[in-house]
Amino acid sequence: MKEMQLKIRKFLFIALVAILGILLILYIAFCRGGDYNSAHIDEPTTKVESTTEAPTDPIEEEPTDIVEEPEESTTEEPVIWDNYSPSKVLLSENWMLALINKNYPLDKNYSMSTATVVEGSSVTADIRVAEAYRQMYNAAMSEDVVLTPYSGYCSYQRQKIIYDNKVQAFLLQGLTEEEAKQSAEKRVEPAGCSENGAGLAVDVISASAGFASTNEYKWLVANAHNFGFVLRYPEDKTEITGMIYQPWHWRYVGVDVATEMKDQNLCLEEYLGAV
Repeated sequence: MKEMQLKIRKFLFIALVAILGILLILYIAFCRGGDYNSAHIDEPTTKVESTTEAPTDPIEEEPTDIVEEPEESTTEEPVIWDNYSPSKVLLSENWMLALINKNYPLDKNYSMSTATVVEGSSVTADIRVAEAYRQMYNAAMSEDVVLTPYSGYCSYQRQKIIYDNKVQAFLLQGLTEEEAKQSAEKRVEPAGCSENGAGLAVDVISASAGFASTNEYKWLVANAHNFGFVLRYPEDKTEITGMIYQPWHWRYVGVDVATEMKDQNLCLEEYLGAV
């Protein structure tokens, strides 16, 4: 019995010693771990931040093509001569610029309002042209120059008679029919091809080349443009107009155009671009 108690006491003693030993080991381990962590906390930790930015590739700017818009043209659009109809032009606001000749004949049935160009005269023209001629006539009269009208509006039937008579006269001179027509057409237009058929022109005093030496002609050359009239068939433009020099034949085109044509020495074909 005593021997048993002695063994138990011995076991408990050993167990107690073992427990104390374990506690001692744990205590030492804890203390060392605390010193290790404290040492590392006290050490300064310096973080060096880079102040140098990483190089970047330059951005190449895309070339920008500057496209210049074309300037607006102030030049009037040219006349389209294919299928050109003087009759249609005569019905527009540019009626005074209608080109009437062998290439661009007037509609046979074209008609207009007419009026006598001078009081007491039987010569008529388009009512607008007649008014302009009357103003020019009165202005010349104030300078003792009398612009007696010789011919104006001419009907289709009358044009045909005049043309046929001219052809017949050349035939009697011994020309062939083709030669007679060519010669006649340089002096009078075939029916429908005369601007007199539209009442746009007035023949002054006479149909004679001698008119070029008169005071009336000189006055017209100096002043007609101020009233909208131009010498329709000048001496230096016969190759363009296809007509002989006709100092007596004055065509209405309006004051602005007449002034420009005179200043630039242009015939109507040149002004309209129908050369």
